[in-house]
Amino acid sequence: MNLIKYLGIQCLLIGMIILTNFYLDSYISKPFTYTDLLAIIIGISILIPIFYLSDKLKKRLKYIPLFNKIALSILAFFIAIIFTGIITEGIQF
Repeated sequence: MNLIKYLGIQCLLIGMIILTNFYLDSYISKPFTYTDLLAIIIGISILIPIFYLSDKLKKRLKYIPLFNKIALSILAFFIAIIFTGIITEGIQF
């Protein structure tokens, strides 16, 4: 159960990072303007609480070996990519 919780936390964390980047990427472009600065500030203000909450949740878990963390993080990355693609309609079945 501990490994499933870790996988879920990693999926949510990576999914939120990908979604934040997906939606803010259209506002951040080559000529740096105030809109770009505002998008960066909004992105950082979204990601900082997410990292804080995921760190708090991970501290409650029991010890997980490093190899298992790496393997679960890779699996979570692929799962998050698939779900994010479905949500943003980038992947259609």
